Amino acid sequence: MSLSRMLLRRVALGLATIWGVLTLVFVLFTQTRDWNLGTQVAMAGRDPGTDSDDIAELREEYLAERGMDRPLWEQYVDWMGDMVTLQWGESFETGHAVLPAVIDATVRTGSYVVPALALATGVGLTVALYTGLNPGSIGDGVLRSASYLSFGLPNFWIGYMIVSVAALGGLHRHSTTAETAIQPTEGPFVVEFVLPVVLVATTLLAAVVSYGRAYSLQYGSSAMTKLIRAKGGSQLDVARHVLRNAAIPLVSLLFAETLALLALAVFVIEALFAIDGLGLLFYNAIWTRDLPVLMGGTMVIVVIGVGGNVLQDLAYSLLDPRVDTGTR
Repeated sequence: MSLSRMLLRRVALGLATIWGVLTLVFVLFTQTRDWNLGTQVAMAGRDPGTDSDDIAELREEYLAERGMDRPLWEQYVDWMGDMVTLQWGESFETGHAVLPAVIDATVRTGSYVVPALALATGVGLTVALYTGLNPGSIGDGVLRSASYLSFGLPNFWIGYMIVSVAALGGLHRHSTTAETAIQPTEGPFVVEFVLPVVLVATTLLAAVVSYGRAYSLQYGSSAMTKLIRAKGGSQLDVARHVLRNAAIPLVSLLFAETLALLALAVFVIEALFAIDGLGLLFYNAIWTRDLPVLMGGTMVIVVIGVGGNVLQDLAYSLLDPRVDTGTR
């Protein structure tokens, strides 16, 4: 299969994935209990002057404001059409335009995820190559132990304790329609950028070191590596050869770890430090039942996943010409 056909197939599968995930989110949203409405009904029911007609009117107004008083199929068609045309409307909770809010939140999340990914990759591959090409040495044991320790330590808890003890900031909660919504706050540079970068990097570091060292050991003892050494190649020449061969599986690792990071660590970090990023935006949207933000945030995450898959295929073609057998 040629590279162009492979990429077209990936894009087609990606579009189907986007449609499927957005449909799933819509179904889960519309077919589960609306705790936001339930809270408002419960609060209204505490008023002695509220009767059943008032409760029914409250429900009707709530659903009408959100366009959820129409047939389900009509809501689905409208929402999916809006997602495709990027007409994401306004937030149910804040009234702000969803598309700019999601874009800003994504950029904010990327401002610490991208540097952390680069840091974890650079440090992790350096440690992996050194330990893989010098197995059994003192440096091998020390560096591997340090990387695994950084993964095993409860770094999110340690980060929060550092913030609390140093009085640099912390977790600030703000009640909206749900008591669990979190108010984004501005803090010092250390809290806003340095700590998130370190926490994310240490989360990824151990995996990069582990996989990188395994492939370094494999390729470090190959016939080609022995030939390079026999011809007088330096340790740097050997490391370059090993890295080129180990890069293909590591691309898949970094891609998978990055998606897992977006799905898990980002939510924890942004809730912990009240960072106004994609994770916190998504978290608050879940608790306030803000469907426009949920759909928009989901769209961004899935598009990143699909785009990452396409970039992964392109990286494979560059790193290993045998991938593109139809055009070379």
